[in-house]
Amino acid sequence: MEFIVVSDNHGNRKVLEQIKDKHPNSLAFIHCGDSEMSAKELSSYYAVSGNNDYGTDFPDETVVNVGSLKIYVTHGHLLSYRNRVEDLARLAKEKGCQVACTGHTHVFMDKMVDGIHVINPGSLFYNRDGSKTSYAIVEILDSGSLKVTHAYAEDL
Repeated sequence: MEFIVVSDNHGNRKVLEQIKDKHPNSLAFIHCGDSEMSAKELSSYYAVSGNNDYGTDFPDETVVNVGSLKIYVTHGHLLSYRNRVEDLARLAKEKGCQVACTGHTHVFMDKMVDGIHVINPGSLFYNRDGSKTSYAIVEILDSGSLKVTHAYAEDL
């Protein structure tokens, strides 16, 4: 069982379609903001608003249920830069979630913070650390733990 996490495609519709085509059996597709697309265009993704999503009706945060997991999703631009990862873990925990997904930084991240699995898929537009544009494939293992794969758009 897997779900897909993307962020920061900044209007690139084609890459989102390619991801859906490559992962047809995924349980969910989660978008962490800065899509610069309408809700209709993102209807197959659970999506939140980013700092470049003007005039959309996406929420600033949401909770997505995938199997027995509860996943907190936000873009991250409304959080303090200084304590962003700790704040994400705290917010996820307050909402009863085991996972927090975020975007905004354009840098991939996969780490455990205070018992919360925090994931940033990087950007599908450009990554600020010079790495290739990317997204995350999250496998839910039989043990209940997660395996996060840093996947690259160029491989679609």
